Amino acid sequence: MSGMDNISVKKNITAMRKGLGLTQQEMADRLGISRNAYRRIESGETALLNDYLLQIAAILDRTADELVLGYAPVEKDSRTLAELREKYLQDGIEQERKSQERISALEQTVLLQEKRIALLEDLVKTKEEIIVMLKKEIQK
Repeated sequence: MSGMDNISVKKNITAMRKGLGLTQQEMADRLGISRNAYRRIESGETALLNDYLLQIAAILDRTADELVLGYAPVEKDSRTLAELREKYLQDGIEQERKSQERISALEQTVLLQEKRIALLEDLVKTKEEIIVMLKKEIQK
């Protein structure tokens, strides 16, 4: 930042200070300077802003970038397209593996149920045969 030629920085600081409900005196006290010295920072009458920018940002719970820009810059994802593609592929492979495991478990369940059905069908046939034999016995 070059001196106090950036009017928007001063406006941003003033707006953020007021947004927090802080007075110029409270800011000055926190910076360890006089209210007059702080007033000159906000009005641009002094180049002290450069000396106090980081402290002012800390008091306002902002970054120096936010004071300069007037908003919080969006951080870019540092991963490259190749890294993102690899992560996407790995996620897909893992999802496919889990799906195959689930399919195998379900196939196993189906086989067990088919065996159970076959056993129950045999049991029903056996009971039917017993009923037929008992009916013949009764008719004798």
